[in-house]
Amino acid sequence: MKAPKIAQCYCCEQAATTKDHIPPKCFFPEKKYLFGNNPDYRSNPIIVPSCSKHNNSRSIDDEYAAAVIVMNSRSNLAATIFKSKWVQTLLRREGLLGKRIFSTARSARIISNKNSVLIPYKTLAISYEIARIERVIESIARGLYYVESGSEEKWVNSCIIKSTNFLNRDLSQPQDAYALNQINQAFIHGEKHQELGLTKKGSHPDVFYYQFFKSEDKNFIIRMVFYDDLTFLAFLKDEKTTPSRIIIAV
Repeated sequence: MKAPKIAQCYCCEQAATTKDHIPPKCFFPEKKYLFGNNPDYRSNPIIVPSCSKHNNSRSIDDEYAAAVIVMNSRSNLAATIFKSKWVQTLLRREGLLGKRIFSTARSARIISNKNSVLIPYKTLAISYEIARIERVIESIARGLYYVESGSEEKWVNSCIIKSTNFLNRDLSQPQDAYALNQINQAFIHGEKHQELGLTKKGSHPDVFYYQFFKSEDKNFIIRMVFYDDLTFLAFLKDEKTTPSRIIIAV
């Protein structure tokens, strides 16, 4: 009689001692923070086996990334969650999370194009800790790869995280903005026309959904969307690049 197979972590070769939510549970609001007849956004989560290193040690980063995403989404759902939950969270524990996020805030002047009229206005620009956000998004991408493989494979090579929503420190578009937007639009087109299997996956797409694509060069692209307007693209490749620092204007 064969011994039962010991589950391994979705992210490494260590034995799984716990389970990880993909995305982390803090990304999905509890019902007490919502109003009216809303679904249970914590039902039917994506769960993968994990070692303690790739689960518990990332909890502070998870909270940081979830707060940043909610703060910068323009959806009504995100605004509701920010007012009912994240304002309290940013102020608790002597406001450590809030201080960390807003310590880099500065006044900025940008140009908005409204009805073909360029209108300058002042806003608040916040420099975020890109490494923390990327660690969280990368762990989500690796978890989704594990799920898409039927819980048989894990991605241990390079994972490059990009986003169509982020700006350079001087509020200009990054050099690869055009290429990223083209890829993003290709996913949207594929989903709309039911091509290449690019369906929206996830139990609660108004909070989070993803799309999975295997490219011709046998690499993978995962598109992850939060609140319908904040998008991350994960490129699972063998080559590795150094990500640049990013900020968002709010």
